[in-house]
Amino acid sequence: MTGSGTGLREIKKQLTREAIADAAYQLVLDKGLENVTIDEIAQLAFISPRTFSNYFSCKEEAVVAAGSPVFSGILEALDERPTDEPPLHSLGELVVDAVRDRTDEQLAVTAGKLRLSQRYPAMQPYEAARYDAFETAIGERIAARTGTELATDLYPGLVAAVVTGALRVAVASWVHADAPRERLPELLTEAFQELADGLPLPAASR
Repeated sequence: MTGSGTGLREIKKQLTREAIADAAYQLVLDKGLENVTIDEIAQLAFISPRTFSNYFSCKEEAVVAAGSPVFSGILEALDERPTDEPPLHSLGELVVDAVRDRTDEQLAVTAGKLRLSQRYPAMQPYEAARYDAFETAIGERIAARTGTELATDLYPGLVAAVVTGALRVAVASWVHADAPRERLPELLTEAFQELADGLPLPAASR
């Protein structure tokens, strides 16, 4: 098969995956996880139940895959940053910019999925797996940029864990507070500043 043919096939597969995930998310949001079947998801996505199983192991996994992740594009942008720039600084700016650039609809899906995962614990392992994959990818990028090894050196793994943790905590705080969209990049900016400052005690506890 030609390169263009392979590329087209991969695009079609990605579009099918997105259609299934979006259908699953919308149905579960409207009806509740326990009231949605794989057959219903397949029907809304214009596929067969067998095709569903080629992409997802269960409806919980499909719901979590809906929408593009908050961290979409961050790794590619990191490759364009100066290699002598502290990785935590680079990633802090990139995470804030990525969140600020997201549409209202994308952020609504991010918030909706978090609320659903809190309501349905069966979704949580799949959400955690997506963050874990992002953390590993960050660690690999940092290791390559700093001449370290992710498996044996502390530095790349620590940076990756801190960045992923800041993102998760900020998103959760934003959703729990039911805050406006502009508050999320503010929370992330505050989180990375706290990290840069060494996590001093909050003023209220001093």
